[in-house]
Amino acid sequence: MPLNPLREKIDQVDRELIALLSERLKLVAKVGKVKSEHGIPVYAPEREKAMIEARRTEAQTQGVPADLIEDVLRRVMRESYANENKHGFKQVNPNIQKIVIVGGLVN
Repeated sequence: MPLNPLREKIDQVDRELIALLSERLKLVAKVGKVKSEHGIPVYAPEREKAMIEARRTEAQTQGVPADLIEDVLRRVMRESYANENKHGFKQVNPNIQKIVIVGGLVN
């Protein structure tokens, strides 16, 4: 089989990966907005752990090394967290009112 058609197919798969990553980042932005509106922390370690474990299993069933998919997903998640944090401070509780402190010690 000639090499060029194989390379063209790889290029097409790479373009599809880029499109999927773009879609994922857009979804992450929406998730970040919902989290911010509801005072939900950006980082959810339990969700991350469960997702990584599930994707490792899925990868293995498709012949993809589990460590590879974990590495890729961790890098994607770092970018996702960075993007979520770019959209401003995430309130822990949006119902908390402003307070004024009067008095106290100054060091």
